[in-house]
Amino acid sequence: MIYAKNRKFLKKFYKVSYKNFSFLEVSINNFSCHRLLYKGPFFAKMNMMNFYDEVRNRYGNVKRARGFYLYTEKNIRLLDMYLDGGMSILGRKENQAPLVFKQSIDKGLNAFLPSSGDYRLKKALNSLFPEHPHFYLLSEWSKVSSFLETKDNKTCLDSCIMENVWKPFLPSSENLKKKKVFFVNPPFCTSIKIAVSKDDLPILSCAVSAAEKEVLAKAFFDLIRLINLRELENRLSEEELINSARGKNKKQQLAKNIKSYKRVAELCSHFWNMEGPYLFPKLNKEKYDDFFKAALDSHILLSPDFTIPSILPKIRVYTELENFLKTQTQNVRIK
Repeated sequence: MIYAKNRKFLKKFYKVSYKNFSFLEVSINNFSCHRLLYKGPFFAKMNMMNFYDEVRNRYGNVKRARGFYLYTEKNIRLLDMYLDGGMSILGRKENQAPLVFKQSIDKGLNAFLPSSGDYRLKKALNSLFPEHPHFYLLSEWSKVSSFLETKDNKTCLDSCIMENVWKPFLPSSENLKKKKVFFVNPPFCTSIKIAVSKDDLPILSCAVSAAEKEVLAKAFFDLIRLINLRELENRLSEEELINSARGKNKKQQLAKNIKSYKRVAELCSHFWNMEGPYLFPKLNKEKYDDFFKAALDSHILLSPDFTIPSILPKIRVYTELENFLKTQTQNVRIK
């Protein structure tokens, strides 16, 4: 994060463009300053709805995040179905990436230094996209936009980018592997944009700390492991999957989990088009803000942006979500 007392300070010393940034006033060390927050295409549209304020006004700040839940200052647990625009789709503290990040910082690798993260990140991305051996770490989407293949000759940068972002567990994303260049939504919350290409492009990656490369590499390896596990599960029937669990109690719990997921998926189908774990709204865009706020009142954080899908995580019980959707079936008219 970059801190400054005012915009003149930023412009003079950092020479940054304000197009993709917003300012959030915070109090640090007993004086007022501004925190510079990135708000690119995959950040919530703050001009439509400031979801920071929506959460804070109801429940206070988020003080902890674990798994697929957020815990607030007012001791409220929120089911997170936004998951940082899909970057936290693996959950928080559900894998080893956060631990690797902490260890890298402890080792002093928060500087721009050569490390094993370079090799490991390349190996992970090449494992996921073997036909795209070149990758680029970018600070701006626009550096690669001229190389993207778009439908209907789209000129809007946001639309062009969004149709060229690979997302894990999204079946339609697999079609992007036929293209020469596309972006990859990382499985770890970061402001770094990742592009992969079949050919070497005349662009340079931006400076990224060794710690961030290490954590991105670990996150992608965690993702690969989970993708392989999901593929194995998909080849099994429901009965075979339950029988694969060890012990009677685990078999019973898995059966309950599957039943619970099916029940909530059926309810979700009334409000979203489901593709994998991704939920694309059926609601009119004009009604979405009210739907988001109603969900938040029920302790559920949906995607604050109509164009960014929410995500249905796999958890044991969906009590909050089921109760909310059952109520909404009586109040919301789908057009």
